[in-house]
Amino acid sequence: MRLAALMLVLVLAAGGCGASDEGPSAAAAPSVPKGDWGPTEPGTGERARPVAPPRKAPSAAVAGLLEAGTAGVVGVEGAVGVEPASLEVSADGTLEDLRWDRWDDRGAEGTGTLKVRDCDPTCASGGRDSFQATIRLSEPRLCGRATYFDRARVELDGAPESVGRAGPTSYVRAPC
Repeated sequence: MRLAALMLVLVLAAGGCGASDEGPSAAAAPSVPKGDWGPTEPGTGERARPVAPPRKAPSAAVAGLLEAGTAGVVGVEGAVGVEPASLEVSADGTLEDLRWDRWDDRGAEGTGTLKVRDCDPTCASGGRDSFQATIRLSEPRLCGRATYFDRARVELDGAPESVGRAGPTSYVRAPC
């Protein structure tokens, strides 16, 4: 009889675990619809400055130009240049065959071919797409004894409507 009573108490105790008259538990995570990720509105306030790229030693010719006061540019991979023939502007985008129309202490503008990784069906098996593009360098910044452009804007020239005119986000930054 004692055994039957003990079993009845255990069954009732186990059956009542987690039950509540107050509705769902406060600890339950809300359901998130598929594809609804990230904030619905942009954040406010000051944004942290992106990390400066690693800086590789410039060639003797580029070092001489920097020493003479010519502004330079540092690509994403850290290569330092003055009117470079190519510039890596993002992890998957490189401007090649650059021709510079203007390069002075306030900014620079040039055109070239933007080659970007095509991640269809995947980045590993996709090819590379090429687009004619314009790059504008601005916001010169003094880093030690040399000046570098701190911003780059890439625009696609004559890209298909499906691609749009804005190029990839550029991560070109001054090294300081």
